[in-house]
Amino acid sequence: MHRILIVDDEPSIKELLKEFLSGEGYTTETASDGIDALDILKSDANFDLIISDINMPRMKGFELLKQVEILYPRIKRVLLTAYSVEDYIHLALEHGISNIITKTTPFNFDELLTIVSKLLSGNILGLDVHLDSGTEISRFQIKDPRLIPEYASAPIKALKMPRLNRNFEMVMVELLNNAVYYGVKDMDPERKETWTDDFLLDDGQVEVFYGSDSQKAAIAVRDNGGKLSKDKIMYWLSRQMLRDETGLPVGLYDIHGRGLFISREYVDRLVVNLIKGKSTEIICLIYHEDIYKGHKPLLINEI
Repeated sequence: MHRILIVDDEPSIKELLKEFLSGEGYTTETASDGIDALDILKSDANFDLIISDINMPRMKGFELLKQVEILYPRIKRVLLTAYSVEDYIHLALEHGISNIITKTTPFNFDELLTIVSKLLSGNILGLDVHLDSGTEISRFQIKDPRLIPEYASAPIKALKMPRLNRNFEMVMVELLNNAVYYGVKDMDPERKETWTDDFLLDDGQVEVFYGSDSQKAAIAVRDNGGKLSKDKIMYWLSRQMLRDETGLPVGLYDIHGRGLFISREYVDRLVVNLIKGKSTEIICLIYHEDIYKGHKPLLINEI
């Protein structure tokens, strides 16, 4: 049975998470801040995951998880915040924290459970864990790059969701282009004018999966190139999120990472799953209604 240490200075949040995760079969302990958590770990480090708030007295969440990485590298780490991820992206990049859950109203327990189960099981690919049990998931392969606009619109037409608009079709085109030209063919995006599309892809090189349950639609683009890494994605996203002295993104003119940033802006949840040298999967989640009020999380998994 997996053990989770929950660290938060707000008793109501701490007990809420403890009650929920205990009810899902996890063994849970709680700590009131980073110093308290380290004291617990000194006497018992047999935890599989730490979920820590960012802003706490005595020791902040980033400081705590840095110490955990050094002293207990086996323990997986997740941060929790009520604020915008953009406010902490430089610290997330510096400390290698790629899963930051945001406190929404109401709290998104399904999202929390999905993140926890993925991290602890190591089974990071697939839409199943994001959708209700028994949801039908459709799949098709990308064969001809010249047809990317048609491929991009296919799941949108099939799911028939009002919130899947032209912006999302642009997202799909970006993700498919990245999967085909960068993920599989390894063409340099800085020299996009030299790209050609007079080729066909082999079976399984780029696939699209999609489905819809009572709350949301989910669409995934997966390639078998596995060329992206967590560090690269964190760096690219940070350059789009950070602002210079004029208020513009530091990476305004970057080619790398712009598609991922645009995707994150236009969907409710963007999930990046990476298996080094084997597979890259980008999942877009779009809720049927604007249920959860709050900031978007940062969800990047790598094994």
